Amino acid sequence: VATANALELGPTVVASLNELLDELQRLLEGIKYIGELTPRTNDALVSFGERLSVRIVSATLNKLGVPAQPFDAWSLGMLTSSEFGNAEVLDATYSRIKEKLTKFDGMIVPVVTGFIGQDDRGRITTLGRGGSDLTATVVGSAYPVDEIQVWKDVDGIMTADPRLVKTAKPVDFVTYEEAAELAF
Repeated sequence: VATANALELGPTVVASLNELLDELQRLLEGIKYIGELTPRTNDALVSFGERLSVRIVSATLNKLGVPAQPFDAWSLGMLTSSEFGNAEVLDATYSRIKEKLTKFDGMIVPVVTGFIGQDDRGRITTLGRGGSDLTATVVGSAYPVDEIQVWKDVDGIMTADPRLVKTAKPVDFVTYEEAAELAF
């Protein structure tokens, strides 16, 4: 909330952040009283950073004159298995996202949470390693878009782990299917 106030993002954004922070506080109190953290509860817990961030980024873009709207991935249709900590994206996700985004104003930038979804019972799940890249790829594939760019702090997808293989080189091109497979 301090960040939203410092950026002067307005009372509506602050209210939405406070609502999420209240939900987080209740979850943390529950964890404290029960004295354990299950994989399901951990998924819910780690989702808050993304959920708060998309609201701040979206509001900042709007303030800068770039029309944007925040989305929790499940509100666009990100449906997953119930394997908490390493959920898989279900096939129904693609048509659900396409249906939602087809109705969306193309002049507004959707700011979407990465690495989280919901199972068919509405429980928050995380996609595991590479989940944010997978989310971007799934959304881009479902819509569909001409190109998906994933910006990383590394040179790209390498032929091997450069920490282990000094001669590893960047791969020039991968298909959607190859990227999805590598995300796991």
